[in-house]
Amino acid sequence: MPLKFVFGPSGSGKSTYLYQHVIEESEKYPLKNFIVLVPEQFTMQTQKDLVMMHPRHGIMNIDVLSFERLAHRVFSEVGGEHRKILEDTGKSLVLRKLAEEKKDELTLLGGSLRKLGYISEVKSLLSEFVQYRIEPEDLTQIMEQNKSNPQLYFKLKDMKVIYESFRQYLKDTYLTAEELLKALEDTVEQSRSVRNSVIVLDGYHGFTPIQLGLIGRLLMLTDELYVTMTLDHREEPFQM
Repeated sequence: MPLKFVFGPSGSGKSTYLYQHVIEESEKYPLKNFIVLVPEQFTMQTQKDLVMMHPRHGIMNIDVLSFERLAHRVFSEVGGEHRKILEDTGKSLVLRKLAEEKKDELTLLGGSLRKLGYISEVKSLLSEFVQYRIEPEDLTQIMEQNKSNPQLYFKLKDMKVIYESFRQYLKDTYLTAEELLKALEDTVEQSRSVRNSVIVLDGYHGFTPIQLGLIGRLLMLTDELYVTMTLDHREEPFQM
């Protein structure tokens, strides 16, 4: 499981160098799978770049995916994940329903949740909770640490009520886009297309804890994992 970094300042050619390397390796080992993981908005452009760079203008054993597309690819290969993906509009509708049902338990946020844009803010916060692996128990701990700040305490208390009811509503039926990576982390070991492949992570400025958990699992399954990192040439990456 060699982990390899490609360092360089912005615009120095890290991606070009790595894509060229992947193309050469893919021709040398036609039976090996090569997976290039990029942010969702860059998938089409990256596919185009690789096709244009390839001497035969074809990338038969190179897949360009985002984390989310990799999840769907693995689920279609191995099965096991039966829950439906709940999109943003669905999240908003569910949160409005739950806010109405739980209004008597909400101390500060009960009235605010009817305001324009407030549900969107709550939805974003719940998304952050999932991505950074914050559980309702963690909110309880933070509440205990902030009893001297009543406004923060009761806002956290209200968010805990909403968070717990939201998770209970989704249980066994729906899956949010953020939870997709946790489901992938639990399933990816069964994937033949990922096992013993070469994976490239390009275009990311950082990773959330849920992404890091998945990358840790991928490290144990792949032959090689490359990561591009933007770094000034004056910096020494291996020195604390």
